[in-house]
Amino acid sequence: MRSLLRATLTTVLLPLGAVAGLSSCVLTNAPVAMDFGYRLEGGDILIAVPLCPAETVHGARIETGVDGEGRGDGFETLWSASGPRSPEVSRGVFFVDGVRSFTTQEEPRSKPLPKVFYVSTRTASAGEVEEAGSGSVDLGGLKSVTLGEDEFLTYRGRIMTREEINAQRTCPGD
Repeated sequence: MRSLLRATLTTVLLPLGAVAGLSSCVLTNAPVAMDFGYRLEGGDILIAVPLCPAETVHGARIETGVDGEGRGDGFETLWSASGPRSPEVSRGVFFVDGVRSFTTQEEPRSKPLPKVFYVSTRTASAGEVEEAGSGSVDLGGLKSVTLGEDEFLTYRGRIMTREEINAQRTCPGD
């Protein structure tokens, strides 16, 4: 009877222990959500993207969710551009929706921006361009805050400096 009980416990508890151990690894290695910063400057939306020192912004895109249409990945691109016009844009601080920050508009905006939308970026690191991430923008939140010169609002309502936005990243060599 003891050997049957021991075999049953071993059969049940070992797999459960393995699952618990693997689950904790997955949970601790999950990507950490990072906030993009945004602010209004002269009526235009200025974005601050968290970047590592070796990364540069290659392009950006504004997207919004598509309700009930089931098209593609569930997002509609409202604007996209590439080719940074300045070192500041390459370092992740840029205006959306126009040619002020980027040399090429792949998709000019054809309709008004919604109150909430996503900004996605393409970054380059070691010569490789890749989709880097996205952040949410809630234009309604900007009405209720006063921002200093180097401050940005985040979707979660935090006010962060450019340095704090970049500090969210874990970069090689940190």
